[in-house]
Amino acid sequence: MKTALLSVLLVLFSAHEFHLSLTEISHNTENKTLEVSIKLFTDDLLTALQQAGAPKMELGTESEPPEANEYIESYLKRHFKLTVNGKLTDFTYLGKEAELDATWCYVEVKEVKKVQSLEVENSFLLEAFDDQTNMVNLNINGRKKSGLARKGNTRLKFEF
Repeated sequence: MKTALLSVLLVLFSAHEFHLSLTEISHNTENKTLEVSIKLFTDDLLTALQQAGAPKMELGTESEPPEANEYIESYLKRHFKLTVNGKLTDFTYLGKEAELDATWCYVEVKEVKKVQSLEVENSFLLEAFDDQTNMVNLNINGRKKSGLARKGNTRLKFEF
């Protein structure tokens, strides 16, 4: 119930006084991959990218610089780590979809046959916003689990 409410709030508020991200992780047993979708408020993401050294830019417009995806991929790799069954994995950045107020980023972890445990390190936007909360929703082996990562608690552990 809390997860659904927070997800709705994330969609409804474009001018926001809170800082929230949503990460959804699903195990695709047929392709043996973890499919990850990350939703960030676009203005918050741009603030964090600039603090990390990226130039001021726009996403999802004709003014978007060609290297925008490189900045985003680099940022994601610094602030998001997945450990599957005790082994740190490397993910592939697939791209992004920039909407008016939010940007969806997509990554994938290949060669994941079975998930018994999953550790998620999520520190998105914590360097930019003290009140940042990063919601993580999982759908693994037909089981749904959720967790919240915040400053001081960026590592979430799940068993299946």
